Amino acid sequence: MQNVMQSAAQPLNMSRGLVFILAMTCGICAGSNYYNQPLIYSIAHALGVSPDQAALVIVIGQLSYAVGLFLLVPLGDFFEKRRYIVLLMLCTGFSQIGISFSPNLSALYVLTFMSTFFSVSTQVLVPFAAGLVSTQQSPRIVGTLMSGLFMGILLARSVAGLISTLWSWHAVYLLSGGLILIFAIVVWFRLPEAHRSAQIKLWQIYVSLFTLATHEPHLIRRGIVGGIGFGILALIFTTMTFLLANAPYYFNDFQIGVFGVVGLAGVFATHWAGKKIAKKQENLTALLSLILLIAAWFPLFFAQKSLILYASGVILAYFGLSALHVLNQNLVYRISLQARSRINSIYMTLYFAGAALGSLMAVYAWKHWGWTACASIGLGMAILSFMIDRYDFYIMKRSADCD
Repeated sequence: MQNVMQSAAQPLNMSRGLVFILAMTCGICAGSNYYNQPLIYSIAHALGVSPDQAALVIVIGQLSYAVGLFLLVPLGDFFEKRRYIVLLMLCTGFSQIGISFSPNLSALYVLTFMSTFFSVSTQVLVPFAAGLVSTQQSPRIVGTLMSGLFMGILLARSVAGLISTLWSWHAVYLLSGGLILIFAIVVWFRLPEAHRSAQIKLWQIYVSLFTLATHEPHLIRRGIVGGIGFGILALIFTTMTFLLANAPYYFNDFQIGVFGVVGLAGVFATHWAGKKIAKKQENLTALLSLILLIAAWFPLFFAQKSLILYASGVILAYFGLSALHVLNQNLVYRISLQARSRINSIYMTLYFAGAALGSLMAVYAWKHWGWTACASIGLGMAILSFMIDRYDFYIMKRSADCD
């Protein structure tokens, strides 16, 4: 495909092949942050540390991703987006290869921070792709790319578990880094070149982040709702290795990764949410998504008693969060077409800050009180997210009635 200069006034008729490549890119880059979840015990054994120490790589990854979202994603409105996306992917690929050669826990922490810090390329790519097409096509494109993203996250655990079981956890990151480097080259040749969306100075971008956050409470509310929701999922997947590797299941890395495939429901949820949003059914989408996030905790309370109930709860939570995330991104993208990267930065920073908090609470609660405490925290988070969402939709409806 010949690279062309793309402007907002001339929407791109994006081919299915290009959409598929971009969805794959989202999945590969996002999924690379989740390989460590089923590998905690293997990493701990290889480096001679406790599982609790090894599990901190999950928290570090979520925190560094949130930092990257705040510092790097806004620059998508400053640099030419295609070059910037490819640069971030190259940095991620080389960092992943570095992780595979980590000689100790400190090196693993540092390289994990670097890898997830630069892996925010997906969060520049999604709003960029949404802006390339017409407003009618945008929900479908966002939904498809988010399907790729969630599929990547979903399969990452299974693939990591399989490769670790067959070879070692080092091979997981070596292969991942190489694959990301290959896709960086593919994206360079397939993505259209784009003008900078606005002639804005670098310092103005970061100042505008605080301006947007101050003047767009709707953006903050959606970010908090999404952050709490993702914190719930982070809590579930952070504790998954602890639950399944011990009594009564005693799963190995591969079995733990395969179990994560039950979250496949999330891929279907993104398509469903995209269609509902295109039909202007945002309130219904939000309501059903959050009801599922609350309902998920009733079977999840019995995760240590029944694998079927555990799987049912994970499916409900994954479906609810996936649909909610697609809804939130479509809602916040409408705030400003020119500042989509900065808007996405604020939203996703809150989103992954919630994930980091969820992972941290999961490790602490599991160590001190066990699964019942984790499940109680998760249910409380779901109810809180529901209340904030209902308030936000009330404010939106009141504003629409005034207009």
